[in-house]
Amino acid sequence: MDLLYFVNERLKFIRYFHESTVSALEETKRKIEAGEPPYVDTRCGEDANEPGFLEEWENADTAVNITGATCLELLQSTLHSFLHEYMATIGGAHLIPRLGEMKKKSWFGNYRELFRQILQIDWDASGADISLMEQMILTRNDFTHNLALTTLNAYQTEAHSKKYPDTAFADPRFKKLMFRVPLIVPKEKLDQAIGAVYRLCEYLEDQRREVRRQLRARQGDQSPRAVP
Repeated sequence: MDLLYFVNERLKFIRYFHESTVSALEETKRKIEAGEPPYVDTRCGEDANEPGFLEEWENADTAVNITGATCLELLQSTLHSFLHEYMATIGGAHLIPRLGEMKKKSWFGNYRELFRQILQIDWDASGADISLMEQMILTRNDFTHNLALTTLNAYQTEAHSKKYPDTAFADPRFKKLMFRVPLIVPKEKLDQAIGAVYRLCEYLEDQRREVRRQLRARQGDQSPRAVP
């Protein structure tokens, strides 16, 4: 199976989803700011003290960020699914239950350590930005698990902050807000994270044949079956 083909297809969709959704939302914000139909402010007097269509603008702005968070979710699941399928294709599915033995406190850290310890593959050798991928996953977790009922904004958790005090996904408009760092998913950071995921997957695919050969030799299987 060409795992990289399916990775690439999913990454292309993430880019498409983000660009098409965000462009529509940004156009709504632009129309509100420009006072273009259907956002023509006809108020007068005291009613006009606040910006017109403020709720509509805020909803569109929040939706931009939630779209980015959704893309991080899709990106994380793409990497996770790739690693799961990769283990199967190299004949290492039996190693997956050992992930918990790595004790790295996250599926990402556990997979990375399993590859280093058992498969002798150092992800750093891929040239991919490993720290950005980890920040991407932590940011996704903060959006998914730590939203307060009173807001749709996400803030950096203490665990995230301890590991990455200057996270790539901090909102530069509000570096600190009530001692919490608000998180956003700007297009350039999403693009960088997508590139990092693809580079890691590409590197692991390049190593797949040799890794499978070594695993089979270790297991005493010297049969000549070809790698798919």
